[in-house]
Amino acid sequence: MPKHHLIERFDGRIQSAEDLASHQPLYLKDCLIDRVWVKVYLKKLEGGDLLFLVGTMSDPKHLGQAYRKRWTVETMFQPFKKRGFDIENTHFKHGDKLKKLVGLVSIGFSVCMHVGVYVDKKIEKIKEKKHGYKSYSFCRTGIDWLKDILK
Repeated sequence: MPKHHLIERFDGRIQSAEDLASHQPLYLKDCLIDRVWVKVYLKKLEGGDLLFLVGTMSDPKHLGQAYRKRWTVETMFQPFKKRGFDIENTHFKHGDKLKKLVGLVSIGFSVCMHVGVYVDKKIEKIKEKKHGYKSYSFCRTGIDWLKDILK
């Protein structure tokens, strides 16, 4: 959600997310954003970026936890799709075969993640880019390392 979006509170006050954010989390119930009643979690992060979560959960304090879980799943599916396993190119039509494939790819993903973490900690640190993120994920590092030793 863009930080310039206006948040209309139940008491009629209208403020931007940027104006409301501080380094302590702010939880708002019953806010109107883009004509939709939602719950809001706002927090200014260390680098000055704004974490602005919007949802319909009954308690906005749980939005941060839900986002963390969702982000974990999203980062897992990146290598499933285009960054390693390319699972979308299977063209499987039957659910049973697809379930088995996803199960096997999940095991492979887990192995590659563990190998990547091991390589990063014990063998060779994964280089970081200027913005602080690693140049390769643990999964990509694990895949590449396993491919090299299995040649």
